[in-house]
Amino acid sequence: MAVNKKIVLLVIPILILSLLVGCLGGNNSVDDNGVESQNSLPVPVIDAPEKAFFGDLIEFSASSSYDQDGTIDSYFWSFGDNETADTSTVTHTYVFDNNLDIEYPLIFSVILNVEDNNGSYETTVHLIMLYPKEYRFYLDSGKILLGKPSENKDVLKASLGKITSLQELLYEFDYPISIQECSWNATVYIQKPRFAILRSISFTLYDNNGSKISGGDITFGLFDFWKEKTVLFKGDISRAERFKSAKLVVCGFTFGKKINVLYGDYKASQICFDFS
Repeated sequence: MAVNKKIVLLVIPILILSLLVGCLGGNNSVDDNGVESQNSLPVPVIDAPEKAFFGDLIEFSASSSYDQDGTIDSYFWSFGDNETADTSTVTHTYVFDNNLDIEYPLIFSVILNVEDNNGSYETTVHLIMLYPKEYRFYLDSGKILLGKPSENKDVLKASLGKITSLQELLYEFDYPISIQECSWNATVYIQKPRFAILRSISFTLYDNNGSKISGGDITFGLFDFWKEKTVLFKGDISRAERFKSAKLVVCGFTFGKKINVLYGDYKASQICFDFS
């Protein structure tokens, strides 16, 4: 598995610091009525998953930690994201910051420091790999966005009487996005005059070379006189891809009025890649 160089540079200093703390250690001797005696260092043990998703409530437990000649009096956790805790068992959530420019998983160093009743302490490190649970992108006129756009729409008008006429809308990212094996869905909000006829709508995903990644089609009845519909497309991606664009194709005709594709507000057309 390839690991991002930025992550390695972040992990190594933490590991070095942790090892130095462990080497320096705490007190391994105590003064008992003026007589120095040897004290065993406590043994920190982390029970936690090696892999998880951003947004998950992850449990970290130090309950298996022990001290051979005493008790453990305190715990200190550092989760590698500027968050800390001081109980033996704790839950923690890593927040996904929508950074799509790096290779996942991100690797975080979880540091546990325990101190015994004699003031001796020891440290251990657990590496956890974090994956995005999903990517959610929003459609706008000609664009694919990370954030929900303001209320907007595209207008389509098929030629009168040509039931096979096609109208296409292309949506593009500024740069290709790495997508791992996953399922995906796209939600598109459509408005049309009641007596306009839509025969089918297709939604297709393309890579940075313009090759098809995946797609879906919805077919309507000839006399479906609806005015507004939420159209849901679903599919799977079976291998790593470089997602760059999506195309919406509408087949049908109108009697002079227009078909609207809605963006933003509470009807935000969108694409979701589900990695869970």
